[in-house]
Amino acid sequence: MNILYFDDDCIICNRFAKTITALDRKDVIRFSSIKALDGIVPEEIDSVVYYSDDMYLHSDAIIEVAADTTGFRPIRLLKAIPVCWRNALYRLIAKNRYRLNEKMSCTIDPDVRRKIIT
Repeated sequence: MNILYFDDDCIICNRFAKTITALDRKDVIRFSSIKALDGIVPEEIDSVVYYSDDMYLHSDAIIEVAADTTGFRPIRLLKAIPVCWRNALYRLIAKNRYRLNEKMSCTIDPDVRRKIIT
């Protein structure tokens, strides 16, 4: 089972999950709260984790889930970009993601909610 663990309190993460749901035509991705991984992954990993054949973190998680949902395997060529650069961009976005939540309420899309496992 392919599971995308995401921060369900984050607007960016919720929109990402909604996008993945729209792209997932084969219905292979399920979702769970990142809080389900407390004590399993380090605390600084608090936004997106993808588990399929392995556990992917940071930018690798984004690339792998995008490749699995779209079926467009060449997207994995993005891994040719040095991981330090990819993860620096990922951490910058993850660190500042709650700034968008200040005046907006964060709700999980109904299509995503149907695919949530506990």
